[in-house]
Amino acid sequence: MELPSWLNEANPKMNCSSRGVLRRSTFITKTLNDIVKFLHEAVFSESIARQKGFLQCLDPRVKVLIVFYLLIVVNLCSNLVLLWSFYGGLLIVAFLSKLPLRQVLSRVWLVIPIFTGIMILPSLFSWVREGDPLWVIWRFQNPLHLGLLNLPPVLAVTKQGVAGGILLISRVGISVSLAVVLTLSTRWGDILRALRSFLVPRIFVAALEMTYRYIYVLIQAMEEIFIARKARDAGQSSSKEQRKFIAAAMGGLFGKSLQMSEEVYSAMTARGYSGEVRILYQDRIAWQDFFIMVLVILAGLIMIVANKVL
Repeated sequence: MELPSWLNEANPKMNCSSRGVLRRSTFITKTLNDIVKFLHEAVFSESIARQKGFLQCLDPRVKVLIVFYLLIVVNLCSNLVLLWSFYGGLLIVAFLSKLPLRQVLSRVWLVIPIFTGIMILPSLFSWVREGDPLWVIWRFQNPLHLGLLNLPPVLAVTKQGVAGGILLISRVGISVSLAVVLTLSTRWGDILRALRSFLVPRIFVAALEMTYRYIYVLIQAMEEIFIARKARDAGQSSSKEQRKFIAAAMGGLFGKSLQMSEEVYSAMTARGYSGEVRILYQDRIAWQDFFIMVLVILAGLIMIVANKVL
């Protein structure tokens, strides 16, 4: 007696019905597995933040301040050589902090070029942004008139449009990379406490904290609902019954979240909550943190001056 191979797999691509026929996983199952996998990566990020590395040793308040400063510097810089040199230095710092470079790269460059590229697509053409033609798409005999718009007779991709698009994608990608490095090297609770140190409203910090925790709880509840259904279904339900179950699961999850919020609020008021969340402050900033912060500020100023010179 041996277990079937698909039963020994952690995330089997195929599941078996009660008739012994293999059937592919549904779209809902795949989506749920991807959501749970993403959240597990978020939990793993906190385990990375607890490791001993270069960025992990810095005070969270200093890291938040440095990231905001570098975001301003990156978006003021228009030289691609300087931007990508800065990005190379950021990857070196991430490596010294023992951050998974594959995760840092995949979280940014698998998404940013697509969404940012869609936004900048119209600016590549001469009808939106005039410039030197790089690739002529079509030549019309006469200028076009669309209402109050007077369009030139040549539709082309311009050099200025392509250069501006590359610059925008570079800025957005590097800015998001800064945020990814910050979240990977710092625990979520420490980031919230750092925001509170910069006079961010308490209610905003409390809402972020509770939202972050509620996501895990609700996703876990949703996973348990689908696993229980899958264990009792055995692949015999029709499409109509499955749609009814999805609707009922959505309503049940909404009711459970509402009940949970009331229970949490009752527990908070029983422990003395009166509308103000009390946050424990961290230790004082060490001299090493001041030293790193001064170096980063000087490097940012040098980058801005070099951008003006070049």
